[in-house]
Amino acid sequence: MAEKPVVSDPEVEATLAEIEQARQRLGAALAQLRQREVFNPLNIRGWVQRHPVESALSAAAAGFILAQPGRSSKDGESPSLLSDLSRSGMETALPMLLRFLL
Repeated sequence: MAEKPVVSDPEVEATLAEIEQARQRLGAALAQLRQREVFNPLNIRGWVQRHPVESALSAAAAGFILAQPGRSSKDGESPSLLSDLSRSGMETALPMLLRFLL
């Protein structure tokens, strides 16, 4: 892939050889990263396949938290946090999501 230099200087040839070696090392490093799926850190499906117990426990904990009693309503009924989020909509959920992601 290396082209012949216009000037036939040993330093130029050595530099071109170093560049080619660096290019090969970079290619090998990228192949390893692709193999470890580092390029897609939000690959939830892959995480669930690698950690089935942890994902089941996380889903159960999220369900338990969302089912907890929320604010009391005027008629004395105690809705869940999930219904509170549904009621207040994106006004509540979006800032929480942004704080979590940023």
